[in-house]
Amino acid sequence: MRTLTVCNFVTVDGRYEDDDHDIVSFFEHWHPDYHGADSFDHYTAELTRASGTMVLSGRRSALGNLEYWTGVRGDRDATAIRREFAELILGIEKIVVSDTIAEADIAPYENIRIVRIADARAEIAALKQGDGPGILILLGRILWNDLMRAGLVDELHLVTFPLIAGGGVPLFDERPPVALRLLETRVWEESGNVLMRWRVGPD
Repeated sequence: MRTLTVCNFVTVDGRYEDDDHDIVSFFEHWHPDYHGADSFDHYTAELTRASGTMVLSGRRSALGNLEYWTGVRGDRDATAIRREFAELILGIEKIVVSDTIAEADIAPYENIRIVRIADARAEIAALKQGDGPGILILLGRILWNDLMRAGLVDELHLVTFPLIAGGGVPLFDERPPVALRLLETRVWEESGNVLMRWRVGPD
């Protein structure tokens, strides 16, 4: 079976994004010692290298990310790791879960197909039954909250940034019926980021 891994950035107070569905405001009080740190880029690239499929969700998030990373691909001012990650995310097999994205929207991108929301659980369950590298979800809070409730998430990687949101969208929309077992912690002193890697399972 293939493993489904979720990786998400989170603030110290457990927020996913602000009320405007962005994270830029979170960095208003970013500590100057951490300016330019790119440990999260390295970690997400590490996860993507080890994966065979990436799942994106939501029209704004999925198309916005694909457009952004396409721009990074040709940006000479981008760091080497961001350019590498752009190649990884654009090259990997991708599934986009959305009821509003059309084939014309994804036409500029390779190795990508659309799955409707009602079919997402069944599609992910079927993918997990196959052979090969794991399945990765970056972002996509609404989708992976639902997949966790369905018992389809195997690992949850939460990378806490040294930021306090003070409001915004919480990471979880309700308490899922799962137990967490700690597999690993990692600290990146250059960025202040702290990883908690959890095995997700039933009680």
